[in-house]
Amino acid sequence: MTPKPFSGGGEDAETQTGAGRTAGSSILDKLLGGQQTVGGKSKVPAYVNNELLERLRNTVVGMQRDSDVEEPPLSLSSFVEEAIAAAVERAEEEHNNGRPYPRRPHRNLKTGPPIRT
Repeated sequence: MTPKPFSGGGEDAETQTGAGRTAGSSILDKLLGGQQTVGGKSKVPAYVNNELLERLRNTVVGMQRDSDVEEPPLSLSSFVEEAIAAAVERAEEEHNNGRPYPRRPHRNLKTGPPIRT
């Protein structure tokens, strides 16, 4: 399954800014433990360094302004969601025979050092 590049699914301004948004189901929720309501979205509980975040913002705005970009991202969120989907699919392909990993036993991710079994 290949995600559409930077598709936003017709989000309106309210959806893009998060106003009135309820926790829901998305690729990220399934991976990170959010509530699973069809069609919703959740914030990603992750940190990135400030330099990378600025590069991300500059990239999204630059692509939106570049007339040579056929399908620019509709929002920073849609760009990040597509990038995460591509990374997850690549990890599944390289490390799990192309299949999704099984559901984790606990809803919330453990914080701290990586889990080794």
